[in-house]
Formats: sequence, C-alpha cells, structure tokens
Amino acid sequence: MKTRLLGGIAALVLAIVGAVLLYTYVNAADARAQASLNPVQVLVATKDVPAGTPVKELGQFLTTKQLPAAAVTGEAVSSLKDQDGKVLSQAMVTGEHLLTAKLVEEESLLTPGTVAVPKEMQEVTVLLEPARVVGSMLRAGDVVGVYGNYTVKEKGNKDDEEEKVTKLLYDKVLITAIQIATQEETPSSKDVAALPSGSAYVTFAVDTRQAEKIIHSQEFGSIWLTKQSEDTPSGDKTPLTINEVLK
Repeated sequence: MKTRLLGGIAALVLAIVGAVLLYTYVNAADARAQASLNPVQVLVATKDVPAGTPVKELGQFLTTKQLPAAAVTGEAVSSLKDQDGKVLSQAMVTGEHLLTAKLVEEESLLTPGTVAVPKEMQEVTVLLEPARVVGSMLRAGDVVGVYGNYTVKEKGNKDDEEEKVTKLLYDKVLITAIQIATQEETPSSKDVAALPSGSAYVTFAVDTRQAEKIIHSQEFGSIWLTKQSEDTPSGDKTPLTINEVLK
C-alpha cells in the first residue's frame, strides 16, 4: 500500500516537473520565434484618423504595439517625440501603423500659391476686375483693405434722391488664394509692366460677419481692394459721400 502511494506521489511530481519544463520550453521557443522576426515597436491607430490631424492631437488616436519587422512597410514611427509642428498627410484606418512618410510639415499640404486659413476662420471668394485688385499685383499672403461702393437712400425716406457712398469695410483682411485669368501679351518697355487684362478670383480668410458683408457688397454693390501692410494704420470707416469728396 505504502509502495503504491509513494509511486503515485512520484508520478505526480514527475508530471508537474514535466509540465513546468514543457511550459518553459514553449515560452522559450515563442521568444526565439519572436526574436527571429525582428519585432519593432510601432504606433498603431486605435480608430480612424483624418488627414491633416496635427501631431499634438494624434496621441488620442494611437497606441504602442510590437509587430514583426516583416509586417511593417517603410520606416515605422515608435514615438511622436521630436515630431512637433507636423501633421498627418493621409488618413489612417483602425489598425494601421504610423509611418514617418505620413508626417509632414503643414505647409506641404497647401495647394501651391495658397496660404493656410487661420484657425476658426472661413474662406469666401469674389470675382474682381484688375483695377479692383491693385492691377492684379496681389498675391496669397497679402493683407488688403476691403472697400464697398453703394447706391443708397436716406433710411425711411422714399422720396429722397439716391446717393453714392463709399465705405471702408475692413482693414488687413488676409488673402489666402488668388487666381488671375491669363493676361494678353502686350508690348512693354523694361520699365513698364504689361497692362493687366484678366479678372481675378480673390479668396479671403474671414469670420461670419465679414463674409456676410463682403458677399452682400459683391452681390448688390461693388468692391475695391487696397494693398496694405502690417504697418498700415486703421482707416476711418465713416461712409464717404460726394459732399466729403468735394470738400
């Protein structure tokens, strides 16, 4: 009886030892297999990420994982450190790993000949003749004064004669893009620029109220622009009538 009991205990001990040895062997084999795959640490998207997302906001979309090197195409990003100021050039889908090639400077996403729209601003475009855009000499990034010309009557007086009014609407409005129609080739001397002949689509960065006034002026009045600089003083926004012009 005692012999059988001792034999059973010995068998149990051997089974436990065997299980431990097997577990150790399997883990070691798995570690060796992983090592043979050259695992790399990468940032992986936990949800879809839109293009243009700045690096400072990317952290909420990413987690760190180890993947076999063979499963990573291109140069994988393992950390967002030293990537400040960059943005995501292409959208990412859930499970996709982040590559260095997808982090670019924000300016590189802009269409050539345009500038970025300031945060919380919107864009509006008007079509103007060359004379109204400083002879087509304006470029994206310039700031301009926006003037409106209107024909008005005294409020509440239907019998009053119409009056021509010019008013400065806004100073230092940013031009984010300008498209100028092809100009006609005209002879000119080396000291005189060719006469501009093409109309221009001018796009401004504005807030909602500014957009309303510019659209209304384009539709029911007329608009002129002046080229300004950051040092140009703010103008008088009092409406100008013929009486003030002739003083």
